Amino acid sequence: MAKKIFIDTNPLIYLVGEQEPYYEKVLNFMAACINDDSYFYTSTITDAEFFVKPIGENNFEQVDAYKAQLKKLGFYKCVVTEQVAEKSAELRAKYKDIKLADALQLAAAIEYGCDAFFTNDKQLKQVSEINVVYLADL
Repeated sequence: MAKKIFIDTNPLIYLVGEQEPYYEKVLNFMAACINDDSYFYTSTITDAEFFVKPIGENNFEQVDAYKAQLKKLGFYKCVVTEQVAEKSAELRAKYKDIKLADALQLAAAIEYGCDAFFTNDKQLKQVSEINVVYLADL
């Protein structure tokens, strides 16, 4: 059965930038998801986080590479709705050390019905509302 996998910002940074030591792990995880006919999701929050460094360095090729990679892999894009905002507030109320951007990402994944949330943010492993796949554990 196909699954919906939400990809957080940091694995996409590693993938697009081919950054070690995590590039191969991200590549292998995503290849396994593709083999299982899974669908990839991310959000407009990911766009905002990803674009900071390349725009700051006038590296628009990296921005284009990111957009091309998402298109190539058929990513679905989640947007922040009222429901996502409310769910993120609930998550932040429950998990006091989660930052707003992370709560919005998690809330988007939950509200869009994703089965897993792929990240390299260790503190997000505590979240029980969605299956958090922690990159460093792979």
